[in-house]
Amino acid sequence: MRDRFGRPLTGLRVSVTNECNLNCFYCHREGCQNGKREMSADEIAKIAEVAAEFGVRRVKLTGGEPILRHDIADVVAKIARTPIEEVSMSTNGTLLADVAHDLADAGLSRVNISLDTLDPETYASITGKNLLDDVLSGLEAALDAGLKPVKLNMVVLAGLNDEEIERMISYSSGRGVILQLIELMKMPTGGQNFYHHYLDLGDVERLLSGRARAIQTRHSMHARKRYILPEGEVEVVRPMHNSEFCMHCTRLRLTHDGYLKPCLMQNDNLVDVLSCLREGSADGVRKAFKEAILRRAPHFKVLPQHVTPLPSS
Repeated sequence: MRDRFGRPLTGLRVSVTNECNLNCFYCHREGCQNGKREMSADEIAKIAEVAAEFGVRRVKLTGGEPILRHDIADVVAKIARTPIEEVSMSTNGTLLADVAHDLADAGLSRVNISLDTLDPETYASITGKNLLDDVLSGLEAALDAGLKPVKLNMVVLAGLNDEEIERMISYSSGRGVILQLIELMKMPTGGQNFYHHYLDLGDVERLLSGRARAIQTRHSMHARKRYILPEGEVEVVRPMHNSEFCMHCTRLRLTHDGYLKPCLMQNDNLVDVLSCLREGSADGVRKAFKEAILRRAPHFKVLPQHVTPLPSS
């Protein structure tokens, strides 16, 4: 099923909890608010099963930090038994070492691990905790468990980690994983941190383009670019003021409290699907999906003016 802009729906991002053990200052928590409800593993799987009827083939589990759920392996296993073709996860990696093999056995295919820096002090300044070693252990466990591909998500922050890009490319290539350089997003409730730390990744892409042996455009993933370097692979995610990014969006979001969310950047067009499910209305669940798809619209329809950072104090 396609939305009003001709975009197919192929992916569902499921926030399984809004809780997190870190406090990254840039975190948008998937645009979720603090709802009181939380879906059970069975409920998540039933919603995923209906999503498959509308063309969803991939489910990514997010949060908060999804591994904080004691039943996260059960969540993975139940979704893996539906017609969904791939179950993946985005995690901060701090708790991954102890559960990577269980998740792989349950049916998890791949994992994205947040790693903005290899410097312990910088890591603590971004996340609020000194858990870098735990993340690196989680990465090794994911590789050992056979999760593939493993991607490292690096949000590039001006004045904090932008000088580490080459080091991160070297590290990720050495571990045989893909590095994703992510442009900082300004959420509707964003504050001063965005203007102090936003960095347009255009110059970074030009440098990568000059070094790449090949460049691939992933149209199913917001038309992002993948640069095949002599030493490894780097993807660049540039959502800010990017109409192409939004026009190639193929995902829908499911909040931890059971609302279908058509766009990360909006909270005024959510559709309650969990209530329909708990009322036993399979038809209501399908109608909720149809309504959410109808409400999908590209957020950045026109390219606004370039972001102007605040002057340094």
